[in-house]
Amino acid sequence: MKIFVCGSIGYGYKEEIKKLQDLLRKEGFEILDQFKYDYSDIDDFRDKRELSAEIVRRDLELCDKADVLILITKHPSFGAMAEIVISSMKGKPVIVFCPEKLRSPWPLYFATAIAKNEEELISILKELKPEIGTIPNVYCDHVSEFVYTKFKCICPVTGLEDRGVIKIRYKPKDRLLEYESLDRYFKSFEGKKLHHEAVVCKIYRDLSNVLNPEWLEVIAEFEERSNVKAVVRVQSK
Repeated sequence: MKIFVCGSIGYGYKEEIKKLQDLLRKEGFEILDQFKYDYSDIDDFRDKRELSAEIVRRDLELCDKADVLILITKHPSFGAMAEIVISSMKGKPVIVFCPEKLRSPWPLYFATAIAKNEEELISILKELKPEIGTIPNVYCDHVSEFVYTKFKCICPVTGLEDRGVIKIRYKPKDRLLEYESLDRYFKSFEGKKLHHEAVVCKIYRDLSNVLNPEWLEVIAEFEERSNVKAVVRVQSK
C-alpha cells in the first residue's frame, strides 16, 4: 500500500510529517516522499511562479500514485487541504489524523476515516484491503468484457443520485477479475460524491493496478441529467 502524508510544510512543521512517515515505514507501508524536493526554506513564493507550479504538479503526481492519503490536521496548510480535496474528488481514500482538537469541519467533510492517535491510524490502514479481487489467468489468450448495470453515486453539484452502466473490456496478462469482488467494489461508490470523469478514472486506475493488463478500456454511460447524456471513456494508449 502506497501512502502520501499531507501536512503543513512551509510554516515549519515538516518534522511532524517525517515522524509519521517513519512510523508508517516501520509498520511496513510504502511512503511516497515529497521531501526528495524540499522547499521549506523558501520564505516567499510571490515571485516564484514557475517553481510554485513545479512543486504543485509534483505533489499532485504523488497524490495520484498513492493508494491512501493521510492529512495531519494539527496545523493548517493551503497545500495539504488542496491535495486532500482534489484527491477526494478523484475517489481516493483520505484518513484525517487528528491527535488534537480540530476547529474546522472542512477536513472531516472529505475524510474516509478519522484517527485520533497513532494506534487508531495503524488499525484503520491495516483494515483497508484491496477492494478488487483477482485470480490467476491459466486460460488461453482472450479478451474479457463486463457490463455492470446498477452503478450509483452522488452528483457533487446537485446532491442527487447518479445512475449508470459501467463497461469494462481488457486483455489480461497473469491475472483475471474476480466477479463477486467486482460487484462489491462498484457498490462501494454508492453515497459518494463524484463527478462522472472521476468515477471512470478511478475505476480505470484501480483495475490497472490490480490487473496490469495488456490493455484496458472503461466506459461509463450515465442517465440523462439536464437533457444531457454523459458517456465517459478511458482506454490504454
